[in-house]
Amino acid sequence: MIVTLTTDFGLSDGYVAAMKGTMLSVSPALTFVDVSHRIPAQDVMEAAFVLRQAVPGFPADTVHLVVVDPGVGTERRALAARFHLDGRGHWFVGPDNGVLPLLAGEAVEALVELDRPEAWARPEASDTFHGRDVFGPIAAALASGTPLDHLGTAVDAPAAMHWPLPRTDAEGVGGMVLHVDRFGNCITNITRADLDGHRDGRPFKCYAGSTVIQTHARTYAETSAGDPLTLFGSSGLLEIAVNCGHASRLLSIERGAPVSVVYGSVPRDAPGLAVRAR
Repeated sequence: MIVTLTTDFGLSDGYVAAMKGTMLSVSPALTFVDVSHRIPAQDVMEAAFVLRQAVPGFPADTVHLVVVDPGVGTERRALAARFHLDGRGHWFVGPDNGVLPLLAGEAVEALVELDRPEAWARPEASDTFHGRDVFGPIAAALASGTPLDHLGTAVDAPAAMHWPLPRTDAEGVGGMVLHVDRFGNCITNITRADLDGHRDGRPFKCYAGSTVIQTHARTYAETSAGDPLTLFGSSGLLEIAVNCGHASRLLSIERGAPVSVVYGSVPRDAPGLAVRAR
């Protein structure tokens, strides 16, 4: 009976506690895991990115509650869904604003609109706090075993939103920074397959922010302190980092910044390319 919470509420107000209190009133045995309450305000894509990194570590049937809801009180739908990620079935509860397709892609197998006020905390939900009055109680009910079809009416598809895709060709890869973590590592939308698709064993340089990164490594510590590098992090995406430093600040790279990987011309059998390219 695990419920994860991802919100843009912060912890300086009582909003998160109010949501948890409402859910505990439905099911006192719930286990809460706070993924993040520091999502930038109304930033749906950031919420989906942060949660997507966490979901694979959770057991099957975890309920993932997402309340980043710039459309609260409008005609946007409230949703609950069943989806699969990394071979496990999970539940989603949140607004119909793109976060579900960003999180689950095409893996949504059941979807309902939360249009039954008798399942909410109060029949007349607040116009500004559906996290407490609608989403929280539904998440608690799902975690307690209430069938999805008891909570809403089946609908066909959520509002569409898509991750930006990199451009790849024989010259290199063009992408962007999706996320900057608390260490200052700049995580791009470039996968290993994107990087290697046309690379043919060649070295590469990465152009981003105010610098050209010429070192590609397996770990941060393979470079000297203060040196910039690229590597593939735990997300499976190409990162721009500075060993023992904050790459975003030091290299003037922000979320959304363009990233260009340009291949060199060294033959594929040249030495030293397996880990590091200069």
